[in-house]
Amino acid sequence: MKQRLANYRKIGSVLPVWSFLPPPPPPPPEFEHKKGLSRRTRWRLNKKAKCLIASAAIAVVLISSFALLYKPSGSKGDVVTVPTGTTSATPSTTTTPQPSASPTPNIAGVIPSPTPNTQEAVYKHKPIGLIESAKIINSTIWREVAANAWAYFQPGVGVDNITGLPYASTGGLFKAFTDWDLGSYIEAIVDAQQIGLINSTGAWGSDARLDKVFTFLETRPLNATTDWPFWFYNSTDGQGFMTNTTYASDGLDITDTGALFVALNNLVTYNASWKQPVDNFVYNVYNNRSNYADLVTGLEAYENSNSIYGYLIVSGFACFWPQQLGNIPNQIMINIDNSPTITTFNVTLPDVPITCEPLLLSIFELKNNDTRLMSLMNQVYLAQEACHNATLQYVAYSEGSGEGSYIYEWVVGPNGTAWMITTSSGRAYSGNPIIYNKVAFSFLALYNSTYARDTVINLEQALPTPTYGYYDGADFRGKALSETTNIGNSMILDAALYALTK
Repeated sequence: MKQRLANYRKIGSVLPVWSFLPPPPPPPPEFEHKKGLSRRTRWRLNKKAKCLIASAAIAVVLISSFALLYKPSGSKGDVVTVPTGTTSATPSTTTTPQPSASPTPNIAGVIPSPTPNTQEAVYKHKPIGLIESAKIINSTIWREVAANAWAYFQPGVGVDNITGLPYASTGGLFKAFTDWDLGSYIEAIVDAQQIGLINSTGAWGSDARLDKVFTFLETRPLNATTDWPFWFYNSTDGQGFMTNTTYASDGLDITDTGALFVALNNLVTYNASWKQPVDNFVYNVYNNRSNYADLVTGLEAYENSNSIYGYLIVSGFACFWPQQLGNIPNQIMINIDNSPTITTFNVTLPDVPITCEPLLLSIFELKNNDTRLMSLMNQVYLAQEACHNATLQYVAYSEGSGEGSYIYEWVVGPNGTAWMITTSSGRAYSGNPIIYNKVAFSFLALYNSTYARDTVINLEQALPTPTYGYYDGADFRGKALSETTNIGNSMILDAALYALTK
């Protein structure tokens, strides 16, 4: 670590370079996206389409661990498309395209009738869960929650014990990650050290872990045509996956990059000794890596956006280009506030695409207590509590693995419909909604309400004991998802740190 920092000091700093935005990449034909890998968007914050798996054999491996994202008809924000040779990007005037199938307009028509928990016979002899057994949710309990989540990041579990690179999930045979996953791993390391779960020293202390991360970032193979990173990398050797296929013209996934930048900024805020390595990576000091400054002009166009995903990702870039981008997240919040509203279960929400993941990450990882953001999060929470009161089903909407596909659970959908669920291709989802652990714990950290506690207890009863991290969640009939994930456990660590410090 000391030698690394000494080497960085010799290099110095470089001002960002302004250039043209690269053309948008074509989607890969073989894979369907899933949260653990390339979950977000490429150079669009619009709902990305994912492809079906090319063969059943590949599907068995990939669906249980990840699937590649490709551009769909309805994703996370504004489309920014820059044809080759143009100098600026213009966002579309709409937030996201309509899904290709009409969703059910009210959650009462989507939620199955309450049935016995199908996991009860499997887990009826397991010990009472941590939250269920706690008389009060205090700092001791939150530290235990954090320790359970950190168990995912042990070498050989959710982190490769040779390369030190994270696995997106432990649900499948293939081990890989995106820049979003890498950012989540960095956040987890910083959270764990602040909570006291890890020291800076030792073979798997924070310095050693981060040193492996930066060694990877400095040396990872890039797309030979564009000099952008691949969508995802193999955790076991650090190589870009499928680099010999149709990736010659691929650009980067802008949302993955923004999430990584949020994490890198938080690392520097917590430990300033990492500032030089971070700056060298972000500002392309070596002049032979990805030149992220090329993207800044295009991101300025998001001043017209009302996308909460856009808010999160532009905020990540604004950490490093504050003069150009620093006011755009504020403008996005103004746009959200000025949007029309809808009412569901007597709770009023802005008529913009809303799901919990970017909201929660904006609060936890941007360290953002903007009153408008907190008010929006509160209304989104109240809508889910009100939905539970009306339907008797626990609701903790987000995005992640569903029944056979990656899904987005929208409290307000891209077309203004409440409680719609779409697949990664933008089509209506026909499976049972998922109650996500990361959202339930986040509600508990933010509000410490009876509903939040009961939602976590419901999941404790449905899921295995979190020996190696928390499982992602269970569906409305109590069927457990079969994987633990990097991002899910990182968000639970975020929530625990928030509860302990706020």
